[in-house]
Amino acid sequence: MELEIQDEKWPKTMFEDEEPRAEGIHLGEVISHVANRSGFGYRGDGFTDMELTAEIGLLWERALSQIMRDKYAVRPPQINVDGIWMSPDGIAPDPQGEVPLVVEEYKATWKSVRTPPTDNFNYMAQVKSYCRAWDTRVAVMRIFHIMGDYKGSGPIYRVARIVFTQKELDDNWRMILGGLENLIGGDGT
Repeated sequence: MELEIQDEKWPKTMFEDEEPRAEGIHLGEVISHVANRSGFGYRGDGFTDMELTAEIGLLWERALSQIMRDKYAVRPPQINVDGIWMSPDGIAPDPQGEVPLVVEEYKATWKSVRTPPTDNFNYMAQVKSYCRAWDTRVAVMRIFHIMGDYKGSGPIYRVARIVFTQKELDDNWRMILGGLENLIGGDGT
């Protein structure tokens, strides 16, 4: 018997097949910029292939978008608010009936279930921005924790319902607009 095994670069098929993005600045660019300036950005410890890591997240997002559109949420078209393009994973009627609709966001993460989504700067900046854009205060995050609790649990799927105050949404949007101004103002640091 002969066996040959080699590591190869992921072919990036998910990003190539993704819906074309509108021309302009996207929310993720602004959030990354703000996170890096604030010290919340990725510090390079851990994963060596960030493209593959991102593709796994996109694969989860796409799979759930297909599944959820028939059960819970529909993927809305991209929207531009104050010069920033956004595209949440889903918009749906609120299953609890507290608000007319909720923003749905799907995540795959290697973080432990012990880390709540509210402790993730990028997640919160993103869903708060989406909530403000779609005039709701409620986000439902469907999170696939690939490593579960890191104590042998295996993968864990969790759903987090987050209700924001209007002040939280407005404060977040001011931060995003400040980041946009800084980004396009030429101070790319």
